[in-house]
Amino acid sequence: MKKETLDFEGALKKLEAIVQKLEAPDVPLQDGFALYEEGMKLTAQMKKELNDIEKKVKILQKDAKGDLQETDFEPEENE
Repeated sequence: MKKETLDFEGALKKLEAIVQKLEAPDVPLQDGFALYEEGMKLTAQMKKELNDIEKKVKILQKDAKGDLQETDFEPEENE
């Protein structure tokens, strides 16, 4: 059976639900670990999607003549 891939918003909602479950004081250790693993997979998927989108983003800037020039978006590296 093929596993369904969630879009970014769906993955975010599922990740929020996982966090809420993990914050409950009565989560058994094995269940908590399984939720943690699922959350990490969702986080990796979401990070990849954001990185892919950043590669596609273009910035329009005016040059010295006032003409618009398209440049690539360069995110700040602060990790």
